[in-house]
Amino acid sequence: MAQAREDLSREDRSREDRPRWWGSTAFRITLLHLVLTLIGTLALSGVAWWASTGFALRQLAQDVERDSGLLQQAVRLGGPRSAALSIEARLAADRNGTQYYLLAAPDGTRLAGNLASAPLAPGWRQLRLAGAEERAGAELLALGTALPGGGVLVVGRDIAPVRQLEGFLLSAAGWVGGAALLLGLGGGLLIGRGVTRRAAAMGLALARVEAGEIGHRLPVRRGGDEFDRLARRINTALDRVQGLMQALRQVTDDIAHDLRTPLNRLRQRLEEALRTAAGEAEWRAATEGAILDCEKLLDIFAALLRIAQAESGARRAGFARFDLSEVAGTVAEVHAPAAEERGQRLETAIAPGLAMLGDSDLVTQMLSNLLDNAVKHGRPGGRIGLRLAPAPAGGAVLVVEDDGPGIPAEARGAVLHRFHRLDAARATPGTGLGLALVKAVAELHGIGLKLGDARPGLRVTLAIPGLAPEREGAA
Repeated sequence: MAQAREDLSREDRSREDRPRWWGSTAFRITLLHLVLTLIGTLALSGVAWWASTGFALRQLAQDVERDSGLLQQAVRLGGPRSAALSIEARLAADRNGTQYYLLAAPDGTRLAGNLASAPLAPGWRQLRLAGAEERAGAELLALGTALPGGGVLVVGRDIAPVRQLEGFLLSAAGWVGGAALLLGLGGGLLIGRGVTRRAAAMGLALARVEAGEIGHRLPVRRGGDEFDRLARRINTALDRVQGLMQALRQVTDDIAHDLRTPLNRLRQRLEEALRTAAGEAEWRAATEGAILDCEKLLDIFAALLRIAQAESGARRAGFARFDLSEVAGTVAEVHAPAAEERGQRLETAIAPGLAMLGDSDLVTQMLSNLLDNAVKHGRPGGRIGLRLAPAPAGGAVLVVEDDGPGIPAEARGAVLHRFHRLDAARATPGTGLGLALVKAVAELHGIGLKLGDARPGLRVTLAIPGLAPEREGAA
């Protein structure tokens, strides 16, 4: 039953992962762009129509005014007879049949022209020819003018060419709009399908990771577009997750291996006490030994917890500005007695007033681990150094070094892992978690960590960014 439900769930996810370009964001954006393009096309076509037809009508009106002025001058110079002859000459020369005239006497009688009738009131008119006239139904733009001594002169032009221009512009706008619509839809289909296929490929790759193929990665092309950048980011995150999972498995194995010895010792101690202890003193000794073993186990778990908190970044929310110089000085004072017990000289050179942003408790633990390692592994009667100084390029440099056996170059990366101890260090107390915590805290604070050779001994260099001299009144 459970298997059937799982199969159905997989089928549902498979259907969800199928490419649906018509519902993709890219296709919707393309449609929106198409609508805006059509609106822009219509607006531009409207402006072009208004400007072109308006210009044509103005040209026509200017032609009418010019012709009317010439005929009025003919009336003034030669009377109505001269104007009538000029009108007849114009009509004879009009091959296109777009010119219309009417010269009327004061009583309204037509003296010349091809208009049977027209409004005798002066001013601009748009006329439509009646059915009895030649070219009935034609639309005219006409100007009526009152003549000296009575009479009316009407000059008109057929606006059919303007209407033809309007029709041509409307037709062109339709073709342009249709072409934009088809191209936009075709582009939307292609873009939508391409984007959906890439998103589906990314989804399938993530599904394989979800199914357990943790090493599988999203496809990345050479184009370097936003999908490729997103895929690289996801692949980086998957690399990080894979690394954390491998580290978790390694930590689990290390815990199982390294805790087996103290747990077995604890059990053996208790079994021995149960079998042989006869008096209160023996029971007390066995109990104290068991308590010490338990404290070692608790120290291991506490160190693992601090490492986990540092690696998870959970402590970053509590970062605050603190005096690093003061922290370094305090840690040096705490470890000075332990160094004196081994006859070691703890030499410090700490520049005052250096502050940093971070978790002061974790930084204190990091410095304490470094000095503790230097005391334990340094040469008895030798020298331990702690230096803190501003860096030339900004920030600061903190160095902890000893003159002990040091760490071979090929092992310096391994000692930063949990529970890793060199053969020479297994005789000294420790859990193998000190440098692992140092690495985790350094990465949390963006501190550069480098293990080097002090010739002899180990030199640990911390490149601490973002430091500035602490100012009076700073938080």
